[in-house]
Order: sequence, then C-alpha cells, then structure tokens
Amino acid sequence: MELNRRSFLKGAGAAAAAAAVASTASVAVADEAPEVLTYETLESKNWSWMIPPEPIADEDIAEVKTHDIVIIGSGMGGLCCGASAAQMGADVIVFSAGTMPISRGGSIQAVGSKYEAEQGIEDNPDLRREQIMMEQVAANHMVNSRLWERWMNRSGESMDWAIDLLGTKGLYPELAPAYDDVDVLNGIPGEHNFWNENAVLGVFQGAPLVAAAYASYITDDCGCEIDYETEALYLIRDDNNTGRVSAVIAKDKDGKYIKYEANKAIVLATGDFSKDPDMMAYYAPYAFKEFKNQFTAGGEVDYDVAMSFGGLMPGTGQKMGLWIGAAWQKAIPNPSAINGGAGGPGWRVIDSFCGINLASDGKRFHNENTNFAFGAYDKLYLPDKTVYSIWDINYAYTRDEWPGLGCSINNVTSYKPSTADQMAESWKSGRSYIQADTLEELVAQLDIDQEEALASIARYNEYAKNGVDEEYHVNPALLHPIETPPFFATKSTGGTFLTVMGGLRCDEKLNVLDEEDKPIEGLYEVGTMIGDFFGHTYNFAISGLNLGACCTTLPYLLGRDLAEM
Repeated sequence: MELNRRSFLKGAGAAAAAAAVASTASVAVADEAPEVLTYETLESKNWSWMIPPEPIADEDIAEVKTHDIVIIGSGMGGLCCGASAAQMGADVIVFSAGTMPISRGGSIQAVGSKYEAEQGIEDNPDLRREQIMMEQVAANHMVNSRLWERWMNRSGESMDWAIDLLGTKGLYPELAPAYDDVDVLNGIPGEHNFWNENAVLGVFQGAPLVAAAYASYITDDCGCEIDYETEALYLIRDDNNTGRVSAVIAKDKDGKYIKYEANKAIVLATGDFSKDPDMMAYYAPYAFKEFKNQFTAGGEVDYDVAMSFGGLMPGTGQKMGLWIGAAWQKAIPNPSAINGGAGGPGWRVIDSFCGINLASDGKRFHNENTNFAFGAYDKLYLPDKTVYSIWDINYAYTRDEWPGLGCSINNVTSYKPSTADQMAESWKSGRSYIQADTLEELVAQLDIDQEEALASIARYNEYAKNGVDEEYHVNPALLHPIETPPFFATKSTGGTFLTVMGGLRCDEKLNVLDEEDKPIEGLYEVGTMIGDFFGHTYNFAISGLNLGACCTTLPYLLGRDLAEM
C-alpha cells in the first residue's frame, strides 16, 4: 500500500487548514516540526494519521470471511444499515472493535411519522422549511443539501420502519415536546425517543436500547453475524488503489488476522475522530484548542464508551478511507458538538431562558434566548468563560405547566410535567441554586462586579416593563421583570465537548467519493462520520438530528439500496 501524500493533502484541504493549524503549531507532527510552520513546510510533513500500517502478508491471514455486505462498527448507524439490508434478505456481516452495540443519547429526529399522526401532530411544511433554512444559513450553506433533502423527505418512512422493527424487541416510541421558542429558531416537533420498562428516559437512555435491538434483529431474526472485539486495520482497494474496495483486513482479540471480503459493499460506521488529538488539531482547531487537555489526556480507546466528554473514537474509518484515495469533506474545520450555555432553570437546558445572563463584569453579553450550543460559544468567548444566570420566583409562573424532560405526549415516562407551584417550590426547597430575598444579597454571593450587576438588572427590568430590549433585543414575549423575591442565581463556567462531526466526502446515497468527486466503487459510510452533513457546529437546534438523519434515515435507505444491488 502506498499513500500519495500530495494527493491526500489536496483532498484534505491543506491550504484551507494551514492558517488554522498555524494557531496550534505546537501540536505533534509525525516528523520533527520546523521552527516556523508555513503552508510549504506543512505540505512537506506527514501527520500521524496520514501514514497507513504495513500490509499483512497473505500467509499471516488466518481466516477469510466473504459476504455481500461488510459493515464496520456496532453503533446505531451501522446496525441500522445492517438491519435494513438483512431484513431485505441481504447477506450481511457486522464487525466491531467494541464488545457490544453502542450509542449515545436517544433523540431521533423524524418528520411525518405515523406515531406523530397518532398523537394528533400534523406535519407542518412551513415550519420544516424554516428550520432547514435556518440550519443551512447557520452553516453558511457549507453542507451537502442533497443529504438533507434525502433525510427530510424520507424520515417519516424510516421512523415508521424503526417503530415496527423495534416494537418486536419490546421498545416503545415517545415524543419529547418541541423547544419552547417564540422566535422559531429551535424545534421541529419530531424528537422521537424509544424506551422500555427498564429505561424509561428515552431522551438519554434510548439510543443504546435501539442499537442493541438492531443487533438482536440482525443475528436472531435474520441469521446474520456480528463479530465483536475485532479491530479494522485497513481497506483493500483493487488495481493499485484505483478500482473497487473489495475487502478489509482486521485483527481479533486473540491477535488473529481476518480478511473480510465484500461482494457488494463495505460500509464504514466507525464514529468520530475526537480521540486522535492530531486529527482534532488539524480538522477541528477551535475545539482542539479549547479542550486540548481532554484530547491529549492519553489512555486507551474505549470502544464501548457511552456519554464521554474527553474524546470518543480514533477516526479509524476516516483514516482507512483516506489511505485508499477517499477525499475529506469539503468544509473545514469540522463541526463539533460543543455545549454548556447558561440557561438558568429551564425545563431543559437547551430551552429558552426568561431571565438575565451576566458576565463576571456584571454586564449582559448576549440575547438570553440562545440554546445551549450557541450559548456555549458566547460563554467561551468571555475572558473567564463564566456566566451568572439570575431570575425571580415569578419565572415559575411564566407558564401553567413545565414539561418533564423526555416526557411523552402520553406521559408514559416517569418524568411528568410540573405545575408552576411545584416548580417554584422545587427552587425554594432545593440546593441547586443560590438564593436570597433581595437582589443586593443575591449578587453579594456572586464573584461579580456587584454595582454593575445591579445596574444591568435594573435596565433589564425597564426593558421588560416597556416590552423593548434596547441592548440585545430579546423577543418581548420572553422578557420578564426580575423583581419578586426570592431571587435565584446559578453559575456556569466553560463548556463541554461531546463529539466531532463528519469526515469522508460522499454523495447523497453515502457512496464515498474521491478528490474528483467520483464514487469509489464498493465503499460507503454512515453515522457521525458522514461528511458535510453539518456545518460549523452541531447546534441541537433540531434536536436529535444526528441520530435521526445520519444514524437512522440515511443508513436505513442505504441498507435498502445495497440489498437491491
């Protein structure tokens, strides 16, 4: 195997990334770095992930397994694709470096499902259009719109399929209420979750249940195989890396080398690359700089990791694709899932906050109607990355009922809605928030410029009474005076990093592309590693979009396509 480095760099967008990499010039490179990093010296160096492993000799291959479809990875995306294809009678094998099916979270976005119809929710094409336009504008249209079209127009179909299949495995669907956002910047009402009697909070617990159910369906119902604890090493592309991708070399837990041959297709489903600090420094420099200590903490990759904020996967699929001539996605830097904005006591931390957010200097710094992903960037841009959210007891009465987290339309979970009185009492009796009977006493407990903070609150109260926010222009419907005791505050510092999105370039049917945007025969990708679906940031404005589009609808459709080849 031979890596064409100059060709690779062109596909990876080295020129576009050079300035970003220059800001992290201290990061490790495979060779000794020059004292001054320029675009020319950048192109003369090999980063660690550019170098493929030495090929395994034929005589060292202990076993050859031949199937029509080989899927690498046991997350929701890979297993959904496998279940979809196997259901159609395809000969599928899945193998994974982990020991079990894995996935994180639980929100799966879909529009127009039969379950929504049963709950009396009508599809709203205008809202759908507005949401897509908002998301794509937020990404400066640096996304593959054909992927979005394929997801949106087929998401109801794929969710109906999932509901039927997962129902045979004892999982029930539910719908979380859409965000309460009068500016209509968040919230297509299609956040589907799955639950069972042992894990009722589908928004957090549902994805692992779904992945396990798909795996059971593949093996128990369809008679196909899943090999765990088997690590992919590199792909085989015929005709000196110019032809079809026909096989993948892997190593099992006993050190035995296995060759998986694919008659139809190999599907990469190996997740993100956040566990590789060099790749993060190159492809996601802002996230790397902000969370560098997490990415460089070391330690073995945990392929069974659940919710983790220190890096997830090492970019196995992305690297293997690059080594055989696949192109990197067109937009660099890659978007990250960074969150942790200041939101007060919102019923979900991603919802609107009807109060005031102050920096340590006592001044406001943004429109408080900002979700927890966009708000995280606002906070991280502050010198000390610290925010104080302040509100009063009347905030509890801004609505008659506060929905429960993950609460279904049918209230099937244990997280029931709270009345305004219940919410107010929980604030007063709990220990989650700083509280006082006067604003002066409240701000005295905060590490903040007290005089400036009181002046900021006074101005905010005038804006709320007049119905016009002259500073940050919060929607008047979300302005509520902070003047009725007791008063509450919470402090938040920094943000959290969950994952990095994207990787290899692909077409709308997930066929991986080369640098000339030509499909590489036999190679596909699903899940978080799909290139150019997201842009700039994974902002959660459409809740559950990654699991809904990249891990359900698009893999479901790919499974159908491959089965019919």
